[in-house]
Amino acid sequence: MKKILVVTASARYEGAHSRAMSRLFIEKAKALFPGAEIMERDLTAEPLPAVSEEMLSGFFAKNDALPERVQASLSLSNRLSQELLAADLVVIATPMYNFNVPASLKAWIDLVVRPGVTFEKVADGKLRGLCRGKSAMVLCSMGGAFARHHTNLVEPYLKIIADFIGLEKVQFAYMEGTAQASFDEEVSLCRVEQEIERFLQES
Repeated sequence: MKKILVVTASARYEGAHSRAMSRLFIEKAKALFPGAEIMERDLTAEPLPAVSEEMLSGFFAKNDALPERVQASLSLSNRLSQELLAADLVVIATPMYNFNVPASLKAWIDLVVRPGVTFEKVADGKLRGLCRGKSAMVLCSMGGAFARHHTNLVEPYLKIIADFIGLEKVQFAYMEGTAQASFDEEVSLCRVEQEIERFLQES
């Protein structure tokens, strides 16, 4: 049975194009994989904390004998990391805010990219991702036509993160120009639908 993790990061609900894409993905995934387990992680409904000193000491601890306050600080990060590791497919639905990902998505990344959990040291200066065998799709909405522009920092950043933790394939689909008068939501969503279907069939 396929396990799919869907992470949504838009601060908005009403009129949120990235959420429309995530709903479309879930609909298509359920149709193609009727028995799939879909885990939804809404980063606006459950805001995540910034990394703290206690968390960092736990991330890099050399042994399991951690103070109780440090163990407590790791509980959410442990849960999020296990959701990621358990998934066969990872979907990130995010708007572009100021040319990059929202702070909520950065917070999620900071809590799941962990030594010994999602990546490991294999030699001095050499690291290996532990999320191998998984594919990811990023569904990104943006007010302007920035997908192929150098100001799009979402794609290179998330590609670096995906490669670092060992995700073997990451595909991007965009809804561009959502703030422009010429934007046609139906046409744009139809284009994304085709990309989602192709991604799911290849996965």
